[in-house]
Amino acid sequence: MTIAIAIPTLGRDEILLDTIQKLLELNPRADEIIIVDQSDSHSEKTSYHLERWHKHGDIQWIRIKYKSITNAMNIALRKAISDRVLFLDDDIIPDHRLLLEHINSSSNNPYAIIAGRVLQPWHFGKEDSFDEPFLFNGLEKREVHSFMGGNVSIPRLEAIRVGGFDTNFIRVAYHFEAEFAYRWKCHGNKIFYEPNALIHHLKTERGGTRSFGSHLTTIKPDHSVGRHYYYLCRYTLTRALFRSFKAIIKSIVTKHHLRNPLWIPATISSEIIGFAWAILLWNSGKGTIKGCDIKLLVVVSHPIQYYSPIFSKLDKSRALKSVILYLTLPNAKSQSLGFNHSFTWDIPLLNGYSYRIIKTQNGNGLLAGFFGVRIKKSLKEMRQIKYMDKPQIALITGWHFWGMVQMFIALKLSNIPIILRMDSNSLRHRNLLLKYVYKIFFSWVDICLCVGKRNKDFCQEFGISSSRIIPSPHVVDNKYFCDTSRLLISDLVELRSMWNIPQDSFCFLFAGKLQQKKRPLDLLRAFEKACDLTDQQIHLLIVGTGVLEDECKNFSRNHHLPVSFVGFLNQSSMPKAYTSSNCIVLPSDQGETWGLVINEAMACGLPAIVSDQVGCVPDLIRNGLTGFSYTCGDCEQLARYLVYMAENRDLSAKLGKNAQDLIHKEYTIDNVMQSIETAVRLING
Repeated sequence: MTIAIAIPTLGRDEILLDTIQKLLELNPRADEIIIVDQSDSHSEKTSYHLERWHKHGDIQWIRIKYKSITNAMNIALRKAISDRVLFLDDDIIPDHRLLLEHINSSSNNPYAIIAGRVLQPWHFGKEDSFDEPFLFNGLEKREVHSFMGGNVSIPRLEAIRVGGFDTNFIRVAYHFEAEFAYRWKCHGNKIFYEPNALIHHLKTERGGTRSFGSHLTTIKPDHSVGRHYYYLCRYTLTRALFRSFKAIIKSIVTKHHLRNPLWIPATISSEIIGFAWAILLWNSGKGTIKGCDIKLLVVVSHPIQYYSPIFSKLDKSRALKSVILYLTLPNAKSQSLGFNHSFTWDIPLLNGYSYRIIKTQNGNGLLAGFFGVRIKKSLKEMRQIKYMDKPQIALITGWHFWGMVQMFIALKLSNIPIILRMDSNSLRHRNLLLKYVYKIFFSWVDICLCVGKRNKDFCQEFGISSSRIIPSPHVVDNKYFCDTSRLLISDLVELRSMWNIPQDSFCFLFAGKLQQKKRPLDLLRAFEKACDLTDQQIHLLIVGTGVLEDECKNFSRNHHLPVSFVGFLNQSSMPKAYTSSNCIVLPSDQGETWGLVINEAMACGLPAIVSDQVGCVPDLIRNGLTGFSYTCGDCEQLARYLVYMAENRDLSAKLGKNAQDLIHKEYTIDNVMQSIETAVRLING
């Protein structure tokens, strides 16, 4: 029989090293030692030793970002290859016969849990007598009904078969052992106490459950939620409610509250909040192991052309199984938001991956603003999702509709770890109330996938540490745009003729909605100045529609500018515009949180001139290498860059080639896939 030692750890340094060192000195030594580390960071010394032991094969050091003792223990069950897993606390001194006694007892009871003896500091080295309440410190072997998670060995495959540890036991996770033991016994298995399998528990002041503070002096539900959740799992609803009520009363009948009665309201509040949270967790379904595949739920407001290739790739991943959840499917009218032009995308947005649509849709759709997309019964939807899809982790793409906020809250209340991928940045002004809400929301996020530097700064502004940030670049289907534009080169004369672009002119391109945040009139004013500053033949191709369309056309007509307005082009026609042009220009303000049109154009080999307020500038625009950035609204500066590009065609083509190389190397769907899988590994080990 083989045996692995597994240590879930949180916030320990020196004591963790001492514990591991003593375990490495045991004879016989464990077949595996697995450290499931939930700590945000360690001291330099601790990191050095853990890294060294890991590289030498003495331990497996698994780092995860989601802080949950039950999740960490499930990860150990999955990662181990031994027959049995011995779970130990991270602040112990093991008896020299600890491993041997677990092995011997397990040999006699191969399908039973073996609960070891735990000598606490207040025992002063003495055992409990037989007539005292049993607290895992007696000297009599016996069959028991529960165990202590800090010294227990469990048959690995049988533990997985019964569902592993329930990850709905969150924060301090009181009673998670009792709930697992109850399921274990219900499956016909036994638990035996082995007093010779001894550890000395050191009970250090920091780290572990002490990270959540004292239950006597907090308003937070960290200490109470596990207890109430256990009652709901273990007993009938009526009996569970009675036990919870009794526990709430008992929580304030203490010497501490007698001496400090001002803490009574805080303690009652923490118990009531914990009870309410437990109800929501219980209602959402048990958090036990559902299988070996990691299941990812991706929450998106509606189908977006840029996401479909990512979802198709995600569907083929061997590392995880995913399902895409849409809150709404827009029609041709609602799809036209900002375009002033009803249309449907001419590329398949729903092919190549599994998706579901929320059942209790509400609101008036995308055109109705923030509250236009919402859910009638978000918690009921979440419970059905947990029952049908059994997601272990969720990826949410922002909070831009109320329905997305509802799903975000439902995910948090359902205790599903959350990965956030959005493209917001700090350039847009936000009031103090919104900043406070963001601060709370970001505290619920486990991992942030940041699409660029400004997005990373935004996440860090609201409290996300660097260790919880993974680069996940904003991307388009580079291969489609590159390959299609190359095929269209042979039709360049025909394409330019179709849009009245002179064959020898240097053509600038604007592609986007003709609306205020895109600032198309800035480009027209700068283009007018550029026409006066250069003898080169230049032209401007404007692709798009919107509320400023008539104003833009009137400006161009009144100033006799060489501009072609081609209206709205669907996705399959966009490569024609890129092939017909020499340089793309995006003059938007801070409302342009990224600007994926730049990715598309660069994939086709175009350099870019972009306003410094556009989100992608620090990442894609490398002045003099892939294009240029200018001060938003400075039409004089923009005009000078237009002239510079037109008068240096060879350099412009070289910048375009540099831009294309950058996009194909760093801004790929494969890199996004890698970031998602890395985030899942950090959460789920």
